[in-house]
Parts: sequence; C-alpha cells; structure tokens
Amino acid sequence: MAKKVYLLVAALQLLMFAPLAAQAPPAGRQGPAARINFNVGAFLSIFTSDYGNCNGPVFNCANNLIGVAPFVNTNYFLLGRVGLEGQARLLLFNGPHDIIQNTFLGGPRVLVFRYRDLNFSSKFLLGHATLDVPDHGHGGGGYFAYAPAGGVDFPVAKHVSARIEYEYQFWPAFPCLRCGNNGKGGLNPNGLSFGFSYQIPSSHIEVAPN
Repeated sequence: MAKKVYLLVAALQLLMFAPLAAQAPPAGRQGPAARINFNVGAFLSIFTSDYGNCNGPVFNCANNLIGVAPFVNTNYFLLGRVGLEGQARLLLFNGPHDIIQNTFLGGPRVLVFRYRDLNFSSKFLLGHATLDVPDHGHGGGGYFAYAPAGGVDFPVAKHVSARIEYEYQFWPAFPCLRCGNNGKGGLNPNGLSFGFSYQIPSSHIEVAPN
C-alpha cells in the first residue's frame, strides 16, 4: 500500500510541475510563429493486464486493473495536425494476483479529423513499463514498451476538455513460461480510459522559423 501511495504522489507532482515546462521564452524572432499551448490532465483507466488468465479485450477478466494516468500534451502545433503527449499510467488496484502495471510513455499525437466539437485523434507512445508481482513472481521487472491509441475529445467548459480513448500496449521482451521464441512471448495490456484536461492559458511557446 505504501508503494501505491508513493506512485500516486509522484503522479500528482507531475501535474504540479508541468506548467513550469511551458514558460515561454522567445522574443524578437522573425516570420510566422507557431503557438504551442500546453494541457495537463488525468485519466481513470480500466485495463486487461494480459497476465495469467486475464487476457484478451478489456472487460474479458473479472480482475481488470484500475488506476490513474496523469498526462501532459500540446495542441496540434505542427501543420495543424501533430502534437506531443507524455503520460504515466499507474494501474495499482484490482489486478490478478495483486500485480501492479505501470507505464511511462511519450510520443506524437495526431489529429485524424474533426466533426463539430468532436476531435478524433490517434497517438503512438513509447517508453518504459514495469510489472510488480508479489513474492518475486514470474515476470516482475522493467521492460521497453510501445502503445498505439485512439480516442475522441470534446470541450466541456472554457479551457477544459473531456477525452475517451482506447490503448493497446506491446511489451515485446516479456518472458512467457511455455512458448517458443527463446521464451519471449510478449505482453499486451490494453484498456479504456476516460478523463479531463485543462489548457494552461498563460503558458505557451512561440516557435518561429530561423
């Protein structure tokens, strides 16, 4: 329980310090500028762990992992379609065999299309994943991971948006007990998330060509 509390505190600190990364320096540059705005937010996530008997699509297992995922992202500043996102997903509760799965990922986020107030986007994130198994059980440790995801967001108030998304993770080096490929069977946690983001109105960067 102490470890879970520590991870939640670390996630909250990520949200607190995100605005500091968004302070705007540049002045005096020439030419048209792209304005990069920053958003902070958090998800409630429900994931299938793909560990033990909990595999397949989300809700296929009674012990779906439940957790939170604070994130920081930008607007679609590149060509009006591409932005960046970083997230820490902390799946701390309700896991099979009391496991904990955490991922710390970042990468590009792309606007696919807009329909009225709905923004449909996809993203491709990569980074580090960890599996905590009690009593030094099978597969515990850290792994490289990557994850495609897709979702939709829509405004609910000034500077505030809601988002629903689905993410499918790949842990290619995860070892399985009974498989070929030198014991590397991979792990594919996947699930749904729902949350809110807040655009920081006073913190932005103006990027102009040299």
